[in-house]
Amino acid sequence: MALTELKGTKGGTQVVRIERGPVRVFAQALMDDDSVYDGTDAPVPPTFPFVMPFWGSDGAGGAAGLPIEKLRGPGRAILHGEQAFEYFRWPKVGDVLEGSSEIVDVYEKPKSSGGTLEFYVQETTWKDQATGEPVVKNIFTLVINCRPPKQD
Repeated sequence: MALTELKGTKGGTQVVRIERGPVRVFAQALMDDDSVYDGTDAPVPPTFPFVMPFWGSDGAGGAAGLPIEKLRGPGRAILHGEQAFEYFRWPKVGDVLEGSSEIVDVYEKPKSSGGTLEFYVQETTWKDQATGEPVVKNIFTLVINCRPPKQD
């Protein structure tokens, strides 16, 4: 059963400093050798906001994570669902961003083979730390594939 009580849960805040090295390495991992990612004020690749909490964190924070420990268990497989980005302006090397997250939706759907799929939708809004202006919103859906109960 989906943990609907998680809806509205705030994940805390996290500060990240976007650095040139991680931006360049990320672009290379995507096999994008465009020199635009090499500059001191280079833009980030389009999906980079998904990894910002892991590359550039200025300390502990909760913007990166869903409460995975509450979602694990026997017969439950954790899957990456979908992700989307809403840009207010393009993030770039040198930006210091503060992200805050919230679980904005929790729902489930039955599977035709039995069991259920649980969906946990988290939004993380990254704002320019100096101005407070929004820069990018990351919308991430985690899916839990729940096997049907075993028949005795």
